[in-house]
Amino acid sequence: MGVVHCKREPYDVYIGRPSKWGNPFEIGRDGTRGEVIEKYREHVLTRPDLMAALPELRGKTLGCWCAPKACHGDVLAALSSAPEGGS
Repeated sequence: MGVVHCKREPYDVYIGRPSKWGNPFEIGRDGTRGEVIEKYREHVLTRPDLMAALPELRGKTLGCWCAPKACHGDVLAALSSAPEGGS
């Protein structure tokens, strides 16, 4: 499992906008790449619906536009592979 660029490599689940996994925070408007990734992590952890859906991502390759740069997909990969799908 990992995160790949959605136009360059095959993937199982699209996580970009407008999917339910899309990051509502934008680089520039909402902070640096690192800041918006951290905001996304906090966002997911406070959304029971997304937390409950994390098992859907376990073992899957995630497709986004950011890869191979740091991405909110890295957050999803880490959370979905954590014990009990959480923090």
